[in-house]
Amino acid sequence: MKRLLLVAAIAVLSVSACKNNQNNPESTKVDSTNTETLQNSPKTEYTCPMHPDVISDKAGQCPQCGMDLQAKS
Repeated sequence: MKRLLLVAAIAVLSVSACKNNQNNPESTKVDSTNTETLQNSPKTEYTCPMHPDVISDKAGQCPQCGMDLQAKS
């Protein structure tokens, strides 16, 4: 009997928590400005001045010679 009561209490609390979250407009709001910026912004590629075949999506060093990668223009 105690087990059944415990399961029922957990179920009620779960349903209540879900309903509270659905009523909160902030919980379902999607920030469209961030997704548009990420989708429309051109990705910067970095390359080695001595090894143009080395291309990376972030700054760092060339794995072949150790020079700093520079942003492609």
